Amino acid sequence: MNNNILSNSAKRLLARKKRANKIFIFLLMILLLWFPSHLINQYSFGFVGAESGSLATQAQGFLSGWLEKMFGKEEETSLAKEKEVLLQENAALKETIRQKNIQFQDSNLSSAYNIKELKVIGKDNFLNTPLLFLFGGNDVQLKKGMPVLDQQGALLGTIKESQEKISQVILTPNHDSRVGAKIAGSDWDGILEGNRDLRAVLEMLPLDSQPKVGDQVITDNRNPDVPAGILLGTVSMVRESDDHLFKEAVLDLPWDSGKLDKVWVVVGRK
Repeated sequence: MNNNILSNSAKRLLARKKRANKIFIFLLMILLLWFPSHLINQYSFGFVGAESGSLATQAQGFLSGWLEKMFGKEEETSLAKEKEVLLQENAALKETIRQKNIQFQDSNLSSAYNIKELKVIGKDNFLNTPLLFLFGGNDVQLKKGMPVLDQQGALLGTIKESQEKISQVILTPNHDSRVGAKIAGSDWDGILEGNRDLRAVLEMLPLDSQPKVGDQVITDNRNPDVPAGILLGTVSMVRESDDHLFKEAVLDLPWDSGKLDKVWVVVGRK
């Protein structure tokens, strides 16, 4: 027990010495920084006084520079951190404002149909079966076959499956997708199908039809749940089918599934 007491006393004594040394160094730094070096020259003698003043001046310069450098670094680091926090907050605020400002643009559809805005919570581009996953399903009256649109009112695909709070969207480039479609401003119609190279192709066009690159392709009136006249894409290439009985039009799609945050589902007429 006595040994423990002695040991604890030694530790306390050592701690006091360390604190005293720190205080002494701190006071010495203050003295060197603020004690006028010219006084040493005035009240000392000869060479010793001159050298003492010179050393004091050098010490002051060194300590001033060291303190400025240390505190300057701390201030610079602090400002850099504050700047990074502000940039992150600004980016988050911009994204919040952007999300709030994303509104459905097709006034003709929204005036005639009930439109549900839903958040995209997942994307799957596995093989040739691109899908979207939405937050919302049976709880917001979604059903299989309902059309899913982008902000501008272009058709992305249709509801493939709806669960209680989650639904799947089969996109038009999916090789399981089938949508009745036509060349806008004409009677040339066919079936828009997903292709195995992740392209949407308007197939079974009449052989005497004359679609051109740049023509718009829209939905026709053969889809029970999809309104007619919805934009599907624009023709990028025209070719004959392998059996030479029909023409086919490969489409450029006006949307990118990787950039979709929200979608709009047509759930029925008003």
